Amino acid sequence: MQQLPTTGAPSPTGAEALAAFAAQHAITVHVTRVADDEQPAGALVIWRHDGTALALVPEQQSPSDTLAQLRAEVAERQEEQRLSAAFQASVAAGHVEDVDTWFARITKAGR
Repeated sequence: MQQLPTTGAPSPTGAEALAAFAAQHAITVHVTRVADDEQPAGALVIWRHDGTALALVPEQQSPSDTLAQLRAEVAERQEEQRLSAAFQASVAAGHVEDVDTWFARITKAGR
């Protein structure tokens, strides 16, 4: 069996990777401590107007599951921001249309 080369630094644990990702994206992670029947099904991310966020995480959820959910939330938020900037640029360029018409036009053009 061949051993893969390493950089010398140990890979981070799930909790360390989660903490690093959360810090990078200004997300405060809070583990819920409520009754089992009131636990959320997964991480709930609340974005603030300043770009920071609060993530409410079920008490028994693993750090790797939380990290995967936060990555998906950040990717979705970045896509929404990209679309928002593109729409604003379209309006600034003189295109007069509603959001639904604009979205249909840009998604059709992307195919």
